[in-house]
Amino acid sequence: MNTDLLYQLRFLSDLTEGPAGKPLFIYTDIERPEKEPPRYRSRLATWDGGLRFLTQGEAKAPFWRGNYIYFTRKVDKASQLFRLPLAGGEAEQLTQFKSGVEGYKVSPDGSRIALLTRGDYEPPRPDEPRTYQTWPVKFDARGLLPEQPRELWLWEDNEAKPLVKFSQDIEEVAWNTPGDRLFFTASATPQERWAWVQRAYQVGLDGRVEELFGGVGPVGGLEPTPDGGLVYLAHAWERGGGTQSRLYYRGRNGVIRLLAEGSFLNSVNSDMRIGAGSQTPKLGPDGRVYVVVTLEGSARLLAVTLEGQAQLVSSAESSTLGFVFCNNELYTLSENFTRGACLARGEEVLYDPNAGILPELPTPQEVRHQAPEGHTVQGWVLLPEGEGPHPVILYIHGGPHTAFGNAPMLQLQLFRDAGFAVAFCNPRGSTGYGQDFTDLGQRWGDIDEKDLLGFLDEVLTRFPLDPSRVAVAGGSYGGYMTNWLTARHPDRFKAAVTDRSICNWTSFYGASDIGPRFTFLELGSRPWENPELLWQKSPLSLAHQVQTPTLVVHSEQDHRCPIDQGETWYTVLLQKGVPSRFFRVPEEGHELSRSGRPDRRIARLNAYLEWFKRYL
Repeated sequence: MNTDLLYQLRFLSDLTEGPAGKPLFIYTDIERPEKEPPRYRSRLATWDGGLRFLTQGEAKAPFWRGNYIYFTRKVDKASQLFRLPLAGGEAEQLTQFKSGVEGYKVSPDGSRIALLTRGDYEPPRPDEPRTYQTWPVKFDARGLLPEQPRELWLWEDNEAKPLVKFSQDIEEVAWNTPGDRLFFTASATPQERWAWVQRAYQVGLDGRVEELFGGVGPVGGLEPTPDGGLVYLAHAWERGGGTQSRLYYRGRNGVIRLLAEGSFLNSVNSDMRIGAGSQTPKLGPDGRVYVVVTLEGSARLLAVTLEGQAQLVSSAESSTLGFVFCNNELYTLSENFTRGACLARGEEVLYDPNAGILPELPTPQEVRHQAPEGHTVQGWVLLPEGEGPHPVILYIHGGPHTAFGNAPMLQLQLFRDAGFAVAFCNPRGSTGYGQDFTDLGQRWGDIDEKDLLGFLDEVLTRFPLDPSRVAVAGGSYGGYMTNWLTARHPDRFKAAVTDRSICNWTSFYGASDIGPRFTFLELGSRPWENPELLWQKSPLSLAHQVQTPTLVVHSEQDHRCPIDQGETWYTVLLQKGVPSRFFRVPEEGHELSRSGRPDRRIARLNAYLEWFKRYL
């Protein structure tokens, strides 16, 4: 299996209901023009017993209502809203905003469209200075942020007019069932935005705004109910960055009821997805609320009544990337360890876009490590062909509040095909195992280290692996832990790859697009309050102990874990004589491994393989 396999893969996303009870979705493949870099091509498609394309040009964020299918497409670098008539003909462009459209919702009767946009705001040219008096000033995959807040506009009778203007970005919008009011979320102050705190509001078509609730944490996943109520996801950061979400129902009378708590949405890692999922709460035809929840390595579909009775309605043998009801039938985008998103109806797979392209992949062997503290660490091992003993790579996921599990990780399969065993698990801090498990409690590099090394020790004894040839690798939080483990255990690993990592919490605080809030939520401190703690939790404080040959991978436009983190780690290791290499990627951000330009993704994979082959 070669890394060039990536060029052949196809991806399904943005599942939604379509006309005649058929599902709509976005189909993405990779184009390779002769004189240009490879690029993703996303088209609107449906399934009516076979795949049928509805557009040949770019299409994203589809939605069907009445006689039209709506979608967005870039025009002169700005996303605009289009609609495609079911009667036939070309798609019609509905918006002309200079800033583009960042989200939209069509009213129940199709006569109006709520638009999230910054109107005709034009940012300064790239070569002009920028002045800011707020934060954040940049964001990963977006670059420098506009000074103009995101507004709520209303399109009606072929004309768009502003409906709500706030001092902060409006984040999400949803129509009520009659279509005469809108719910939306936004932070009320800059300080709330800094802290990931939102409030929910409602607004009439006359522009009168009423605050409903919030002001203590994030609010999202708005799903209005026919009785005038609202279902949503929220919490109040009670357990810091590891706080699980709660599913609430707010009745028309203002009374709020807790329906369920869990690791809502699909937080299982994969590098075989392009596009958006549809996982937030939706009312089903039976009156229950359906939502995706991550549970013990699988993202499953949960159905909850408005009285709070919950039932899992999908198998643990796969993960749900998106779901929708079409004529009362449930369709999903389903994935597992060995295949990317497939269109399914119930448990029946209707369409696998990579059938005949992706070779038959082995399912990893599950390992449940019983930790001395009494909890279980779920993990898996991929073994290469042959009797062994095999070299092994301990691969650590990002987050930390995500998980490994029932979703494809192409790069791990490539490592295995190259002759390396791969061990990967969900240490404390991971999602899907309950609130106490997910909450690291400011103990980065402590309880998670114990789980990772305990799991590694167990797989070394249970499988034909060579304990003298062990590597460690990971990205984001996984890169942090790679730095931490190689510094704390200098004789343990023969090779390391640290990707988009953190090595210095103090510089991360100021340079990352989420630095202040993430640092405080995870470590409970700020640089001026407890600088010693931030330094103690920084791998840089222990860098003098590192001996492991290390490949540092970092993207120049990574605003989540800025490139100074990789630059610092590489420079320190190189200066102290540790065998080191810096794989530096231009124009890419934090998502290089998942959605970066295909040729750069392949170059990254090849760099990993070359390093492991050299030192393992």
